[in-house]
Amino acid sequence: MRTVRDIQINVRRMQLSWLVSLVFAFAMIAWNITMQLKLNDVGIKEDKVDNKWENMHTAIKSLQEQAVVHSRLRRAVKSPPIQGKPGATTYTRWGRSKCPNTSHTERVYEGIVGGEWFDHTGGASNYLCMPRHPQWNKYGTGGKQAYLYGTEFKEINTLVGHANAETLESHDVLCAVCHVDFRATMMMIPARRECYRGWTKEYEGYLFANRYNAKGRTEYICVDHDPESDPKGYEVKNGAHLYKVTSKCGSLPCPNYVSSRELTCVVCTK
Repeated sequence: MRTVRDIQINVRRMQLSWLVSLVFAFAMIAWNITMQLKLNDVGIKEDKVDNKWENMHTAIKSLQEQAVVHSRLRRAVKSPPIQGKPGATTYTRWGRSKCPNTSHTERVYEGIVGGEWFDHTGGASNYLCMPRHPQWNKYGTGGKQAYLYGTEFKEINTLVGHANAETLESHDVLCAVCHVDFRATMMMIPARRECYRGWTKEYEGYLFANRYNAKGRTEYICVDHDPESDPKGYEVKNGAHLYKVTSKCGSLPCPNYVSSRELTCVVCTK
């Protein structure tokens, strides 16, 4: 993406090139006038003189075109085009209603986590951050369709827990969608608490998913290590479930992994 400084440098180069071309054009005009006088003296054919004048007019036309480009560049420097911030991405912070205090990060909206009923064999497998104030279009009255439920923490212990929650068992799960400027890529790294070199850490947490023996399968998501409870949502209503994910040795190599240990995660941007 071109910056104002890049445009200014190009303008200076164009100015120098334009001045050199202008000097060259004037030199050609003087040379052609001199040649015309000499040709008149020695009686050289008139068509050769016409060719010289045609070349001179071509050079002048080229100068005029360069002058137009020069004028446009000057206007561009005075009024640079409005451009978006280079590089941007969004991500969901699962388990919290606010975004991290990292640079150039702002919250788009906060909401509650939605998903498929934990024991359904069909339906979707991903979790969604649902806004608190939905907007409806045309709608029916039910029938055999796909469904979306709220999401509750299950079998969660003191490894996680925000200051406003004595326990998170069966609490509805909060979320926030965050927008980041100047960093165009986001990734979640499982089994890590820190990002690799060159990446910005947005937040760390633990891997969560549906229970291993439930009928419904879900994706793995990174829930903040310090999740907060929703004061409006403490009631066992079921719906989608979130359990901490633990490692199991076998095809997963141990070491360095340890069986039955809760897996961490980190969300990074760059």
